[in-house]
Amino acid sequence: MSSDLYREQLLEHYHNPENFGVLDNADIDIEMDNPTCGDMIHLTAQLNDEGRIAKVMFEGQGCVISMASSSMFTEAVVGKTPEEIAAMGLSEIEAMMGGVRLSMGRVKCALLPLNAMKLGLKEAGKL
Repeated sequence: MSSDLYREQLLEHYHNPENFGVLDNADIDIEMDNPTCGDMIHLTAQLNDEGRIAKVMFEGQGCVISMASSSMFTEAVVGKTPEEIAAMGLSEIEAMMGGVRLSMGRVKCALLPLNAMKLGLKEAGKL
């Protein structure tokens, strides 16, 4: 993906995030922040009868990378099992974001929604 297209995609998700808001009756309800950059996410998710992610929403504030990553993440994890999410890491997040290679300073920003989901799944007794 060209860097211009990559930038446009990230900015689109930043300005018009998918699944922005809070789910009522969420099975997972977690807040997490990235103190190095000031990013904050409140992630809520519902699981279906099979234990897979049925719906995910987020709200928060932060840099373009963290907010765009959160928007893309809420779309990418629907249908996944907690175990599939637990196995995800930076390479999956970078692929989800168009194959971009993130600088060390931006890795925590991009991983914020994944780390929040993993912690939320653990707290809910799903991992």
